[in-house]
Amino acid sequence: MTILRQLANIPLVGGTIYHQGREARQIYLIVEGLVSLDDVMPDADAWISYERHGPGELVGAASLLRVPVHSLTATCLEPTSAIEIDVEALEKLFGQDPEIGFKMMYEVAYIYFQRYEKAKTRLYNVFREIPVRLICREEPVSPER
Repeated sequence: MTILRQLANIPLVGGTIYHQGREARQIYLIVEGLVSLDDVMPDADAWISYERHGPGELVGAASLLRVPVHSLTATCLEPTSAIEIDVEALEKLFGQDPEIGFKMMYEVAYIYFQRYEKAKTRLYNVFREIPVRLICREEPVSPER
C-alpha cells in the first residue's frame, strides 16, 4: 500500500470520476462504493451502462494502454471513494520493477478479456432473436466466386 500512497491522491468522489472524451492519464482503484461505466450520448439524451464496479476493482484501465481519451464515463452510483493513480508515475515504477508492471498488465488483460466475453454473449443474444435464414446462406459461397 505504501507504493500506492506515493503515486496516488485519495479523493472522496461523489458524482463522476471521469467523462468520456476527456484525457485518460489516471486509473482508479475503487475503495468503497459502486461505479457504472457508461457510454453517454448527449445528442440523444441517453446512455448505455456497460459495467458496474465495486471495491477492489479498477476503472480507467485503458489509460495504461496509452489510449488518449476515455471512451466511457465513470459515474458513481453511490458515495464512492477511490485511489487515483497517475499513469506516468506508475509507468516509471514499472521501469524500476518489471514484475509489478507484468502483474498490472495481467490485470488489465483480464479486464479486457471479461469485456470480450460479455460482448460476445450480448452479440450472441442479439443474433438469437434474428431468424436463421437472415444470417446464414442456404448455399456455401465457394472461393472461386
